[in-house]
Amino acid sequence: MKRSYSVAIILVIALILLGIFAIASAQKPAQAQTSEANIVKIGLPMPLSGPASPWGLIPTPFREAWIEVFNREGFDVAGKNYKLKLIQVDDQNSSEGGAAAAKQLIYGDGCKFFAGHWSWNFPAVAAVTNPAKVIFVTRTGNQALPKSWGGLYDPKTMPYVVFGSPSEEIFIANVFALVKKFPESKQLGMLDCTLGAGAGWDQVFDVLKKAGIKYHMERFPLGTTDFAPYITRFREAGCKVVYIAGWVGETMQFAKQRWEMGYKDMVVGSSGPFVNIDMYNTVCGHDAAQGLIGQYWAPWDYKKTKVNPKYIAMCREALKIAAQKTGKPYEYTGEIGWVPSHTLILVQAMQKAGTVTDTDAIMKAIRGGTFDTTAGKWTMSGAKTYGSPVVFGSPSALCEIKGDKEVYLTEDPTPPLL
Repeated sequence: MKRSYSVAIILVIALILLGIFAIASAQKPAQAQTSEANIVKIGLPMPLSGPASPWGLIPTPFREAWIEVFNREGFDVAGKNYKLKLIQVDDQNSSEGGAAAAKQLIYGDGCKFFAGHWSWNFPAVAAVTNPAKVIFVTRTGNQALPKSWGGLYDPKTMPYVVFGSPSEEIFIANVFALVKKFPESKQLGMLDCTLGAGAGWDQVFDVLKKAGIKYHMERFPLGTTDFAPYITRFREAGCKVVYIAGWVGETMQFAKQRWEMGYKDMVVGSSGPFVNIDMYNTVCGHDAAQGLIGQYWAPWDYKKTKVNPKYIAMCREALKIAAQKTGKPYEYTGEIGWVPSHTLILVQAMQKAGTVTDTDAIMKAIRGGTFDTTAGKWTMSGAKTYGSPVVFGSPSALCEIKGDKEVYLTEDPTPPLL
């Protein structure tokens, strides 16, 4: 589901980012030169400016560190060793920015593969990548849903799209996990901005109704700061758990205000990983932030999903490198299920296809293929639902804030789609 940001929270995040990247830019080590012929370029359209920039900037030290760790060994295709090169371009989280970034990455930088994409500009990026036969690994949700669900994805006109992080399916799995974890709640509360209404929510409602899960939905206008009326209505509806659709600043305000209103037993969660635990403790107040729930991507804590020990070690090493380069503890794990997982899908598909340039052959290997990644080992599915088996699985894990750490709570792995 969607992520959003309030102005006050962006200012807090911006201060954090200034410290991180001032140090990171001063401490980048010289990198060994590798022949361009042995380089596979991975393009990443990502918000690096504007309100959504924290989601692009905060994971950058880890992304770069993970690619660095991966490239120590590289990967072999047809008897030749290759390295990855990640190229980030600001997409401003807009349609215009997405189209411009895609054109720059393809025609300016020579990328034949995109990975790690989550911005809200799927149609604009896909309109550029598909005619150019560029493989585009992205997320599901809203615009990227199949046409049968009210979305825009069409396997016939978008044959090079891969859903490496099925956010729509992860959200639904998280809802099921919450219902199982907190059975005492009469209804599950769900909260989103009025801007979020659409195909994604229609699908969520349909799945919940078929499963017999009771829910109470509320929507707030963009810019809302007073959540007391919504908190009261959730309480009256018997909702002891409220799951919010990724609105970062609004989630913090909701959690803070429900605490101030005396509803300290109301559990609050939000789709998407935690950006910075210190920020939640500061904005919400330490006590009100305790128990806040978010998505979790630290594979070493998974209970139901098995992740290759090699990839767990690589992720831990990348976190250490990110901390060294930023000069401070680096604990953001939210990127592990994105660029690392997406690039491993691409790399293994290249190896199966025996080529790093023929995207038709690589897509043939992806469709219905099984891939071992930092998010677990899954087989691409969705032939009936999406019209093509290009949807990857997910641990769909959740964590909660305890003290100044995010701690594993539960998981409900997404089943293969029909």
